[in-house]
Amino acid sequence: MARLGRLGFLGLAVVFHVVYILSIFDIYFTSPIVSGMTAYSVGASKAPAKRLVLYVGDGLRADKAFQFFPDPSPNAANDSSAQELRPMAPFLRSKVLEDGTFGVSHTRVPTESRPGHVALIAGLYEDVSAVTTGWKLNPVNFDSVFNRSRHTWGWGSPDILPMFSTGAVPGRVTDDTYGSEFEDFSKDATELDYYVFDHVKQLFKDAESNEELNAKLREDKVVFFLHLLGLDTTGHAYRPYSREYLHNIKVVDEGVKEITKVMDDFYGDDETAYVFTADHGMSDWGSHGDGHPDNTRTPLIAWGAGVAKPKTVASGKAPGHEDGFSQDWRLDHVQRHDVAQADIATLMAYLAGLEFPVNSVGELPLSYLAAGDEEKARAMHTNAQEILEMYRVKEEAKKATALRYRPYSRFASANQTIDKRLAQVKEAISNGLYEHAIKASDELIQLGLQGLRYLQTYNWLFLRALVTAGYAGWVAFAFTTAVDMYMLDGKIEASRTLASIIAFSSILVGLYSFLLIQSSPMTYYAYASFPVMFWEEVFVRRRALVEGKNKLIAKFSQRDLMKLALNVAMYVGILEVMVQSYYHREIYTICYILAAAWPAFYGFDFVKSNWILCGTWGLGCTAMSIFTLLPAIKVESPNLISLGGLLILVTGVLYIAMEKSLLVSVASANDGISSPKADGLSRMILGVQVGLVALAMVFTMAPFPEADPQSTHRKANKKPKTACSKTPTDATWPVHKYIHEFPLAMRAMILLSLLFWAIPLVLAWALIKLFWELPHNYVQNNREVHHDAEMSTIADDAAPHAMMARARSVSADTLLEGRRHSVKPLPTITVARQADFAHPPVQRPPVPISATYALNRANSTLSSHSRRSSLSTDVQHDIVVPVTSQTSIGAPMLTKRTVASLIVPFLHALQPRDHYLHRLAVIFLAFGPVFIILTISYEGLFYFAIAITLVSWVRLEHRVQEHFASSPASENGRAPSLEITNPLEPAMSAASDREAAPKSEDYRSLTLSDARICLFFLYMLQSAFFSTGNIASISSFSLDAVYRLIPVFDPFSQGALLLLKLLAPFALVSANLGILTKRLKLRGGSLFAVVMGIGDYLTLRFFWEVRDEGSWLDIGESISMFVIASMLCVFVAALEALSEVFVKGVEFRDDGRQGKANGVASNGSLDAAAKSEKAAKKVGKVT
Repeated sequence: MARLGRLGFLGLAVVFHVVYILSIFDIYFTSPIVSGMTAYSVGASKAPAKRLVLYVGDGLRADKAFQFFPDPSPNAANDSSAQELRPMAPFLRSKVLEDGTFGVSHTRVPTESRPGHVALIAGLYEDVSAVTTGWKLNPVNFDSVFNRSRHTWGWGSPDILPMFSTGAVPGRVTDDTYGSEFEDFSKDATELDYYVFDHVKQLFKDAESNEELNAKLREDKVVFFLHLLGLDTTGHAYRPYSREYLHNIKVVDEGVKEITKVMDDFYGDDETAYVFTADHGMSDWGSHGDGHPDNTRTPLIAWGAGVAKPKTVASGKAPGHEDGFSQDWRLDHVQRHDVAQADIATLMAYLAGLEFPVNSVGELPLSYLAAGDEEKARAMHTNAQEILEMYRVKEEAKKATALRYRPYSRFASANQTIDKRLAQVKEAISNGLYEHAIKASDELIQLGLQGLRYLQTYNWLFLRALVTAGYAGWVAFAFTTAVDMYMLDGKIEASRTLASIIAFSSILVGLYSFLLIQSSPMTYYAYASFPVMFWEEVFVRRRALVEGKNKLIAKFSQRDLMKLALNVAMYVGILEVMVQSYYHREIYTICYILAAAWPAFYGFDFVKSNWILCGTWGLGCTAMSIFTLLPAIKVESPNLISLGGLLILVTGVLYIAMEKSLLVSVASANDGISSPKADGLSRMILGVQVGLVALAMVFTMAPFPEADPQSTHRKANKKPKTACSKTPTDATWPVHKYIHEFPLAMRAMILLSLLFWAIPLVLAWALIKLFWELPHNYVQNNREVHHDAEMSTIADDAAPHAMMARARSVSADTLLEGRRHSVKPLPTITVARQADFAHPPVQRPPVPISATYALNRANSTLSSHSRRSSLSTDVQHDIVVPVTSQTSIGAPMLTKRTVASLIVPFLHALQPRDHYLHRLAVIFLAFGPVFIILTISYEGLFYFAIAITLVSWVRLEHRVQEHFASSPASENGRAPSLEITNPLEPAMSAASDREAAPKSEDYRSLTLSDARICLFFLYMLQSAFFSTGNIASISSFSLDAVYRLIPVFDPFSQGALLLLKLLAPFALVSANLGILTKRLKLRGGSLFAVVMGIGDYLTLRFFWEVRDEGSWLDIGESISMFVIASMLCVFVAALEALSEVFVKGVEFRDDGRQGKANGVASNGSLDAAAKSEKAAKKVGKVT
């Protein structure tokens, strides 16, 4: 292909990495769903049950369902007996002890609602591609227990029920869902469960007067599905150890008790089977998605027709409790029967007498069946038939497409075929050998699952080799592009010959033909195209690689080559350290502590002449080393949030008040404070940015006042105020008056006053101007003649060097002040609890402000007087709730400020400023409000620390080049050495190239020392992720802050906001590298090209680490790590384009000999043209 330009290279990088990210789904997580199978049922004359009821407590952890706690009911706060420990689900517990069988259901990752329900109801673990639909829609239609029923009624969430009615036999599944707007984290989530219970009871009430409905309900093979979302919503808002979550468990238990009674009374035949379980658990921090045991362990309780009674022991522990997980459930004497989540689908199909779902991979849990050995043997035979039928269909499909099919070895021989083995099981059942038949069926099931696994991984070797060749080709192509474009300036043309064209074309045609014969999907063709394209380009540009090698190491001695090899090994070691940091965040702490000593490698003189900057770098690295020691799973901390916000606000105010002095201290020495256009429109826009920071703090930190807990309750029940009502003197009442308690007019006045926040800033600026700047200007003007005289003799090397040293020393210090706008985490309030639970094993953090949001009562169609009166009084909702209108007001305001903070910076185009420090301040303040609104803990402090570290790094790299620019080693033409313990000479070589650049062209070539810059950038990029969370674990990212803006469940919108928060530090990283690239006279994109090459070392390492077996935690993290490492390269491409926008118009006029000739020793200018003109006039005066 033709030589790509900068944008073409970036575009290719994005396309390649996005396409290759899909490779793990084609390799490791292809859809298990196939069609064309024959359905099988046990075929008994009478099913164990005529009907089945499935209760799913969404987000219910297994331990919380069985543990003992004090009474969490709101109306029990003043009851002394409430502190006695008791089970939260006494009805379900009674079924465990007396009527049914229980255990723990183990789920798979991702522990989300859709995959969990698919496993429960369809018996399959679907492919991860369902995430592209937000776990709501069906990428591929599948069979389910509902589809095999005569009719299914379902009630619950609009995110879950439609995926089972869609694709089912028309009219077979009837779902009744509430509106998506009711999935609101700012409302009382128990209302969602009450909706379900109320509508189920209404259905049976309607059946009393509707004969058609009554007849339909009394048919056999009917299923009832109750999806109870309240627990999941409450857990997200309050955490699963909170009173609210435990109270929701009581609500669910009471509702299940009522519905069970309603159905038993309606039918009166004891032929109903009941199953209670959950789709996934929940971590202690109110999140789920990964493979942590708290997320993968859910309760399973079955009772009723066809279900075995509990098995107990008189003393000691019953089987199943060996892991110690259930030691505090007080159920040690009852046998525990654990299952895989997909096994529940086969259990339900058996109980209701249905055909097993044809896509199910579940194994029938015999311990749950109240059946004899013959019935169990027949059921296991049917289970084996269903799984082996799926294997048969998949094998036939593979045979039809594989070039040379190799059958699964355990079914390959003539006497080991599937049909023969099934016949042997059937014969054993006929002969009364039930135990033997059960064991043989179980063995067949395991072989069938292994055979399905074999077919699933059939193309692994070929695909993994293809993808590896693609990544290796991209790395080689990126380095070739860097050498060709940024080292040799594109002077060497590609040597593409007819022979090379034929050779690579033949390879590509051969791959395409192989894929075509195998009927491979289109993505496979893309995987095959990239390696051929990349390696062909590397081959035809081999001359450029040879020339680049000669240019870099032509004069190297044998010793230098050995040092180069050691340097390469050291860089690979650093990359491997980055790989290991994905598993151990603490590695970054060690690396930052070591990096703090980096300037010392350049000698004592360098550190002495730049002691302020080196000290700032050391402090920044030390601060950054702390964050990876802090917990990745964060709990909202009002103190840390306030500290971060205060740093942003104070720094912004100081920057505006002292902007001119800050910039002049790093501006032209002869311009002084009188440099033009330091004020005006730009300062006003900066003021608006700081004002948005202040407003974001106000609206984020303002707690939501708690209303009278009975006020909302009275609206629905019209009950008088009780003794448990709170007054302003109660512990839960705020100490001071909050803004949101004020009348509307007063709140408007407060907002108006905030709009005039700039008045005190203007006064502060005026005082500074009057008492400091004007006197300083007077003194400066008196010295102007002496300065002009010095400038006329600037050819002397000592004077400009000393002047530059002074400017650098001052600018390093003032730069920090200009960059200290740390972004602040979100403030929270702590809601006082009515009882202190002694049992929860984890230490309770304060309830977040998002939890306070979620206390709101849903005074809507969800409320009904009959619902409340139907339940026992101990679960009535006397909950302390916030003002309902607050969320409707607060979220839009926060959203507007978030958007405004990202738009206002573009107003600086009205009066552009070319000083890089000013540009960084604008970018930093632009993300200030965003980070304040979307922060829950120490993230704001991290934003502040990384800003200081990045700016210090950029300035240090420049000082390294500048310090050694005129050293003897860089002027005598000596070949650059690669002394590992002394990095001066590579820096001198780069500095020498930089000095010569203005003589010949605008840019210099890449050198070996630039590899260090690329590694530093990649390290900062990784640190931007890991310093505030374990990026490979979904659970380490809380949606608490997102609830402030989007309280209604919307996975894509909430995820986008969370992603915005995560990417904010990347804007700083991008801007600083863009400025460094321009400051070192490198072509735009040169450093990014090298970074994108070396960064894929991580991608390739994690590609081979991806797992689809083992613990669910390992599987989930392996996927996350690969995707993150690959997406980092896409980020780099995006950051390259972003950096071009950030640094556009920034000028550096102290670089090179021309700057010295003009006597300019600045790091930039406030106004390049005006300063140049003024400097010229002053030189003219002296002459």
